[in-house]
Amino acid sequence: MNANDIWNIFAATYLETATPVRYCEHHLFEHGKAQGIRLVIEQNGIQHELTGEGNGSIDAAVHALQGVGIRVQVRSYEERSIGASDEAGNAQACAFIELRPVNGSAEHYGVGIDGNIITASIKALVSGVNRNASAL
Repeated sequence: MNANDIWNIFAATYLETATPVRYCEHHLFEHGKAQGIRLVIEQNGIQHELTGEGNGSIDAAVHALQGVGIRVQVRSYEERSIGASDEAGNAQACAFIELRPVNGSAEHYGVGIDGNIITASIKALVSGVNRNASAL
């Protein structure tokens, strides 16, 4: 097995999953002291526009997902940059998230990569949800 094979397995497992939930887009807003999000996802082929508020964008996204019955707790979160930023600003953020369904079953991990750190975080959240069927 070579590095390309390992990357392909990693990407298929964490980055390319779009079922049962696919991230479409998001928009952040401030609401008093809270961070708000309008999150658009596709769940089992049906598009949903969700809103949530929290103490940050990830917490707001977790609350938004409750609108379609997805209930998870964030156990840990990390972020790293991958690739150096150059004059064109091509740096990428890689977010790692550990989730556990509110019902208390085993933890699962999600990964998201994007040029925007918030988008990478939300993609990681969706990735973790997709790897944890008991959260749905």
